[in-house]
Amino acid sequence: MKLLTTALFLCIVMSSVFAQKDTLKTEDKKEEIQFDEHGQRIFDDVKERKGIKYRFIPLPSYEPSTKWGINIINVLTYYPSKGDLVSPPSSSAIFGNITTNGSMLGGINQRLFLNEDTWRLTGMALFGKINQNMTLSENPIAEDPVYENARISSNMTYISVMAERKVYDRLYAGVGYIYSGRRMEGRDDRSTELLQANSFSEATEGFSGLKYVATWDNRDNINYPYKGVRALVSMEQMLGDNAPNIYYADYRQFFTLGNNVSNILAIHGTGRFISSDAPRSFWSNYGRSGANVQRGYEVGKYMDRNLISMEAEYRKETPWLNHKLGFIGAVGMGKVFGDGNDANNLSNKFKDAPWLPTVAIGARYRVMAYERLNVKVDYAVGKDGGVVYFGITEAF
Repeated sequence: MKLLTTALFLCIVMSSVFAQKDTLKTEDKKEEIQFDEHGQRIFDDVKERKGIKYRFIPLPSYEPSTKWGINIINVLTYYPSKGDLVSPPSSSAIFGNITTNGSMLGGINQRLFLNEDTWRLTGMALFGKINQNMTLSENPIAEDPVYENARISSNMTYISVMAERKVYDRLYAGVGYIYSGRRMEGRDDRSTELLQANSFSEATEGFSGLKYVATWDNRDNINYPYKGVRALVSMEQMLGDNAPNIYYADYRQFFTLGNNVSNILAIHGTGRFISSDAPRSFWSNYGRSGANVQRGYEVGKYMDRNLISMEAEYRKETPWLNHKLGFIGAVGMGKVFGDGNDANNLSNKFKDAPWLPTVAIGARYRVMAYERLNVKVDYAVGKDGGVVYFGITEAF
């Protein structure tokens, strides 16, 4: 089944990629591919930054709870500031997902990089209904609680707009607006009882608020870096009664190995921490929390207030398929854990929470050479089994 899935993925990617026609013709067929002494491909920046490039990318999707499905992605890349040879590619994307268990998700994503990367403006709107399983106990505070699989429908709306400005060297500071609304429903009577026993509200829990962010970013490319660091801290300050505060910390560093960019080591550490008054629907799910995916775990099986994870990934570019095929291998570790009223209680809860290891392998196919934009398939194994991932861009 895994071999069939991988073959299907490659066939879909190839057929979609080779069928595309950019508004700007810069395909390899018309000119010889050249590389510098570090193995990095040489481009004519002025030529590549003219016009608009479009890709229509259909991909399979899979998640243990939502089962198999299909992603439809439409993405435009362009460079809006005239004469700007510094800014990363701006992009506009419309995407949708539908799965065999009735889950549906759709949204838009906008990124603008302006005035030689002085300004970064981003926006996202995400709407959907996700049918999934969640591991819950009828008596979660018991000394030895018995856990069951609850069949849940999660209705969600998420809207975010953000403006960041360079304030010093490669340091950015920004502020934005967010709205996050969620409603959890049981898909059978027993699941509804388990949700109620675990303090999930039957009403929509929606909060709007402000997001503050500070980022150091000196990566040489935002999609597939060969070198550099991205370090981010942020706070989402929701407004209203019982509104949560959500804190993020995220660190990524990229190393070129052997002085050749076909061999990259990438490391990633992240943490998500939520105020003690946060509704349970805002807690962290190991497997997918916010913009980060923790590979190898079913969403809903491991959930608590706080999350940490660490990953290391080796990335290999090859000359195969006209220098478009690559591979990755990764290892990771993380956990979710509760909070307490004092440092000792928090320390004990952290120690008691199980570590969640993962090992992953994957393939990459480059659909935009200058932008280093890839489509991917990963297979990751955690302590409970394996999960397949499809998508565009890297895991981090």
